[in-house]
Amino acid sequence: MGFQITKLLGARMTVQMLMISGLAILGGSCSVLAEEPSSDWDVLIGAGAIATPDYEGSDDYEVSPLPLVKISYKDRVFLDGPSLGANLLIWNGSDAGNQLKIGPLVRYQMGRDEDDNDALKGLGNVDGSAEIGGFISYDAGPFSAGITAFQDVGDGHEGMTIELEAGYKHRFNESWSMRAGIATSWADENYTQSFFGIDSGQSLRSGYREYTPDAGFKDVSLSIGVNYAVNENWNLTGRLGYSRLLGDTADSPIVDEQGSADAFMTGLFVGYRF
Repeated sequence: MGFQITKLLGARMTVQMLMISGLAILGGSCSVLAEEPSSDWDVLIGAGAIATPDYEGSDDYEVSPLPLVKISYKDRVFLDGPSLGANLLIWNGSDAGNQLKIGPLVRYQMGRDEDDNDALKGLGNVDGSAEIGGFISYDAGPFSAGITAFQDVGDGHEGMTIELEAGYKHRFNESWSMRAGIATSWADENYTQSFFGIDSGQSLRSGYREYTPDAGFKDVSLSIGVNYAVNENWNLTGRLGYSRLLGDTADSPIVDEQGSADAFMTGLFVGYRF
């Protein structure tokens, strides 16, 4: 799913969910600049660390070690951390580098623990849950764009999210490349209430006023990644990002009173491609 610039900043739970997929955290296309794999399998594994807010909307940061796992088979089935998908449709345009992909996705969304930060005391936990959805991605030379949609099918936030992403990649030479991206996400009322709302019981326990956010665009983010291919197998990737919560999510008491609508991210990963 080469379009992913996956939002890296939204939340600690999002980061963990995508482990944030090791490499999905970094943006799915920041991979080793090496020769095309000679087999049907393309495997990239590694590890690194990322610094992000300890919950979505927090102004406290923590550094988390994360694995990097990215596996694909014949460019049809892929595993990106805890995200599993398939390219059911692959269309190649007449111009080199133009490609459209469409397919389903399944992923695990980490929840949120009220012990993550004192600002969450009394709000209870948001359980982790499985999500199902799909994606459409389009690459046109150095440019890419995509949309993903997910629906919670477990007992977590029970909501739906839609993510829009666009990116630009540039290869300087055989070793160095970069990728820049912009993304935004929309969330329904179930999602915004789970992570940003305060019901009557939570209000009594936490001391926050009651708050019921509506559905809407949740955030916008920018990211840039730099990739260095040490050799045909080893790869180093560094990433910086910025995210801004929008609308009702930014006005939530856990953001407006105790946290920040602005978030920053930085990460460094090392990977090995088989």
